[in-house]
Amino acid sequence: MIDSFTDEDVIAVICDISGKICELPVRLVLFQGMPKADKMEQIIQKAVELGVHTIVPVNTQRTVVRYEEKKETKKVERWNAIALSAAKQSKRGVIPEVTAPVPFGRAVDLADALDGAVIPYEEAEGMAHTREVISGIRGKSSFGIFIGPEGGFDRTEIALARAHRIEPITLGKRILRTETAGIAVLSMILYEIEED
Repeated sequence: MIDSFTDEDVIAVICDISGKICELPVRLVLFQGMPKADKMEQIIQKAVELGVHTIVPVNTQRTVVRYEEKKETKKVERWNAIALSAAKQSKRGVIPEVTAPVPFGRAVDLADALDGAVIPYEEAEGMAHTREVISGIRGKSSFGIFIGPEGGFDRTEIALARAHRIEPITLGKRILRTETAGIAVLSMILYEIEED
């Protein structure tokens, strides 16, 4: 877009590089249980590369890491810088937002505004159910993915998620680490909804 011009110069502003061509047809929101150490940075980078729209860090009953307000603000700034870098690297048309951490109850309330959501849980029905749920994402405009921290979700959190229509799914017979589980779910969804 032309911003301004003089007798000798035309000043243009780049509004978009890749546009919607690189974006998924479904707005994906990753509700990520707060992991230990610097795992969140890796999760953000890979989730953005796979097409996630928003990342919401979640404090659950089994979350070990908790930040005081000043440190949390700096962490969120760092996380958003990582999201920006990953978005540029993968030629995204939008820059995903990483929000400040929220409690689990607030996260499930946020998921109410989406067209659906899943929560991987080791006691969920088999893979046939998971395939059915994942294939049902096509045609939705928004979808959430809940991933637990190390140690997973507490049973009361699973019950609350179910009460909010968040569908428990299995990721197979293996228990995945928190930094792997979200990537696995995003990859399944990407395979199902990516358009030519």
